[in-house]
Amino acid sequence: MSSFSVLAAAAPPAPGVGRVVIEAAYYAGPAIAVGVGSTVAWLAPPESTGGVVAGRVRRLAIPAAILVAVTTLLEFVAVAARTERTGIGSAFGRSVLDGYLHAKPARGNTLGAGTVGVLQLGVCLVLVLSLVLLRVRGARSAGWAVAVLGVLTIAVPRIPFGPVHTDGLAESVLTTVHLAGALLWAGGLLVLAFIGVTGLLRRSPVDAETTDRVAAEWSRIWARFGSVALVAVGLLVVSGSWLAWTHVGTPAQLFTTPYGRYLAIKLALVAVMLVAGGYNARVLLPRIEAARAGGDRVGVLWLAVRHFPKVVAVEAIAAVGVLLVVPFLAGSARTEAGWAAARSFDLTVFGTGVVLAGLVAAALWAGSRTAPRGSADARESVRAA
Repeated sequence: MSSFSVLAAAAPPAPGVGRVVIEAAYYAGPAIAVGVGSTVAWLAPPESTGGVVAGRVRRLAIPAAILVAVTTLLEFVAVAARTERTGIGSAFGRSVLDGYLHAKPARGNTLGAGTVGVLQLGVCLVLVLSLVLLRVRGARSAGWAVAVLGVLTIAVPRIPFGPVHTDGLAESVLTTVHLAGALLWAGGLLVLAFIGVTGLLRRSPVDAETTDRVAAEWSRIWARFGSVALVAVGLLVVSGSWLAWTHVGTPAQLFTTPYGRYLAIKLALVAVMLVAGGYNARVLLPRIEAARAGGDRVGVLWLAVRHFPKVVAVEAIAAVGVLLVVPFLAGSARTEAGWAAARSFDLTVFGTGVVLAGLVAAALWAGSRTAPRGSADARESVRAA
């Protein structure tokens, strides 16, 4: 038997199309909810001050609520099917669901998988109601509630329900941090790209005052989202480095194991998102600031309202690709390569993580420095646009 056959036999079977679609949509729902909530809560100027974008985003609250409810319920049924070792069609039956709901807790846990699933459905219900409230009232507090509940809905299955051990706690915390960063970044991209691109398709004439106000709004939104994306990237790099290390022993395993190859695809898509985000932060945002400082209304309109959404749409497409890859990340490249598990979480690992976090924070801070508003370099970048 060849080495490739050994690796293939050690790897979990690839998920079917149905599972990939359900799981990707399961993550997309809360991500969009987080994007809607964070935009209304902080990114966009409030409607009470004449904000236009916040109103457009708020219209997505009901579709987002429906998507969250449907996909979370489907994921609940899909997990029940896997737990009871049956097909998803059979999981809608009473006997399968009853067995899942009354499943005994795994070793070291106090709650069974079915009970945790019901708890997640409860949090999901609160999220759906918060989205409805956001659509009705549009209060910023409702936006914050939606953003927090969106992260919590995904995080519930990662909460340790039982005695806490160092390794388990580290994995739960870092996985939750990783998910929070992903939801913030991907959710904002998906929502803002949709609103921005659909705005490009509008052909209804507007007066100059409205056009200037919308351009100013988008300028503020892109600047604030850049800060959110920066924080999200930091969370993803630090938590993702540890999670990748626990599953991948050497760089070579990214190419010689099934798990590693799927992870490599995910990393390539994230790299596309990082390049596009870097272009936004280092090129587009300075140009917008310079145009605003120079009173170039046409330049601000073109950059903030017409060009920026197209770049963000590319990032959003890459984010969807990441969600489609996630269901394939089962197992471990270490196991598939015949390696031992990663070392336990100890002071050495913790210290390495602290150093990594410091280096990432310094690098992101340095990378976010742009030319001062109205500087000669910034004005030159506008003329070159």
